[in-house]
Amino acid sequence: MNSDIYLKLREEARKIIADLPEPEFNRVFSKEITCSREMLHSDPLLIKIKKELNIFIEDDFGHGMRHSDLVCVDAGAIIQVEMGCKLDDYAFSGSGDIYKQILLVQTAGLLHDVKRKEKQHARKGAGFAKTFLSEGGYPLTAKEIDTISFAIKEHEAFQKTTDRMQSVKREPTLISNALYDADKFRWGPDNFTHTVWDMVIFLNAPLHEFVRRYPDGMAALERIKGTFRTETGKSYGSNFIEIGIEAGSRLFEIIKKQFPEAFSPL
Repeated sequence: MNSDIYLKLREEARKIIADLPEPEFNRVFSKEITCSREMLHSDPLLIKIKKELNIFIEDDFGHGMRHSDLVCVDAGAIIQVEMGCKLDDYAFSGSGDIYKQILLVQTAGLLHDVKRKEKQHARKGAGFAKTFLSEGGYPLTAKEIDTISFAIKEHEAFQKTTDRMQSVKREPTLISNALYDADKFRWGPDNFTHTVWDMVIFLNAPLHEFVRRYPDGMAALERIKGTFRTETGKSYGSNFIEIGIEAGSRLFEIIKKQFPEAFSPL
């Protein structure tokens, strides 16, 4: 069965990732990451949103709640680095600009892939988020909901971004850029430990088709390196991707050796 092959390859990929260095971002900003994770799991609004989103989030396509949690945590860490301050004990009271920025980016992170299985998922997800947050009784202003919706709309890779809100205030651009970068961090090691396998198993893709598309996927990783938007993303995003590229290259050699028939013309 295709799924058995992909599960075997996933284990090989995870062994490869385990032998590669941890992303520099995770080492350098471990405190910011820890603070962001603690906020995600303790803020009452985020807990409520996450609970009420469960019926809409599907975990079988590589972009479920695990993916959203990782995006939320890294986006919150990026916000702290970009703003030059940490989420301290005062901020955890729910006051302060840094707390608000992280709250908004993590709300966007929870919602950003709710329409992942649909075409134009970013645009449709933005519309869903605006309705979900506006009609759900959440303590967010119309401007904050628009900021969240805008960030979701702008998170898709290789799409032309709009600067329509950039001149209004720093907040929307910082949040949309932090969401984008945290989401694209997942194109590194996570791609080969989780995402790609969830997707191909869901699609029941034949191995020969997976192999045929593999070079295009690796090329997309090269392209994504030049798209990071925050200064933090530009400094550390490429390292995530380079780890993914190295893992992908090693894995492809294993596939050649273990499944040579997948490379034979049909």
